[in-house]
Amino acid sequence: MAYVPDHVADVFISYCHDDDCAWIERFQQDLYTVLTRKLRARTRPAIFFDARDLRAGRTFDSEIDATLGKTGFLVAMVSPKYNASTYCRHKELSAFLRRHPPDSGRLIQIQLDSLAALPVDKSLAVSFCNARGPIRPDNEEYQDALRRVYEPIACELDRLYAQSKMVFLAWPGDPTLEDERKRLESEIEGRGFRIFPEAVAEYEGDVRLRDALQQCMTSVHFFGETPEPFDLRQWELATGVGKPCILASRSATEARRGPAGSPPPIYLDQGNPTIAIAKAIEQVANIGRREETEGRASLGKLPVFLVFKADADAILGLKLRKRIVGRGPFEVILPSNEGPRYEEIARAKAAILCRAKAARDWFACELEALSIAMASTQQFDLRRALLLPSPEDVGGLDLFEDDTVLHSDDALDGFLTKLQGAAA
Repeated sequence: MAYVPDHVADVFISYCHDDDCAWIERFQQDLYTVLTRKLRARTRPAIFFDARDLRAGRTFDSEIDATLGKTGFLVAMVSPKYNASTYCRHKELSAFLRRHPPDSGRLIQIQLDSLAALPVDKSLAVSFCNARGPIRPDNEEYQDALRRVYEPIACELDRLYAQSKMVFLAWPGDPTLEDERKRLESEIEGRGFRIFPEAVAEYEGDVRLRDALQQCMTSVHFFGETPEPFDLRQWELATGVGKPCILASRSATEARRGPAGSPPPIYLDQGNPTIAIAKAIEQVANIGRREETEGRASLGKLPVFLVFKADADAILGLKLRKRIVGRGPFEVILPSNEGPRYEEIARAKAAILCRAKAARDWFACELEALSIAMASTQQFDLRRALLLPSPEDVGGLDLFEDDTVLHSDDALDGFLTKLQGAAA
């Protein structure tokens, strides 16, 4: 699933398979890591990068064309071999530019060789090379160039994501349901969704209705005791599009069901149907009211990764979490219980490992896991603090020179203060 709901891929990397694929794959991984950290919503970006040479068949050609039709950005890895590749320039690049002209800002050209001419004049170009060839990924010059690539991508993807939260509110044939539609419109707009289209009438054709439904992530339909023909036509078109549909009905025995992902029908004469429908929309959007609120609340805060052994030091962990949040604008990130424990480390500015009753061996293993995660995500500037019961507990640990060892709450407060100062 892409970050922008109607995208197949948020970024398409176009490159010649005769170039240094290991360097290009490393670039792709770095771009994915930094976009995951920078994008405001929690959905991860989708980067199309074919690691195998599949360019021999018509099936692949059609798949590439379909993907480019729903791609946010194309990143062209420009080299002499890329410029000589008919496939790269005339199929991938040309197909993308037919949909997004050079001045759209959606094409980014990565120059891998200073002798390679840029295929497009009016699009952003970023040099990743010097006289010796592509620059090494582990130096500051590479990071500066990478920043010039990911900043416009992250900004535009966030804008497209915000625009994509559109909801089709069907127009009820029963006049008594129009007030419910107005209440719902006000409620969901207050939650950050957009209503589309602003108006639609019974006389309008199926093509316009279907186009509107296809642009929205979901649709809401109101049924009275006896649905009108226009109610049924909107419903049938929506289910034909195949996106989740929300049905609000005056019938307690409503039997209609929407496509996969649709919530159960909502009974209009029970409870607060406006809130129930709004929550169903959030469920379809996969954000949830609480998650959206937490996401907004975390913006502008310093992410701190906190590690403790839950079964041995649960009380300590809870106290530290409360203390960190209380010391300033910090967002506390805990290790994942599903998948890799350090999956979120890429967006953290600091990591705090603590131990009270937990075994020394556990702490040593956790410290090693953190170091491995930092290396794999290129988090070389991550600040680390180790909160331990006594100075003797440091013995035998594999520490970095700039690690901070803490033995008290006051020392932790000092570390947090310095962290805020460095961020400022």
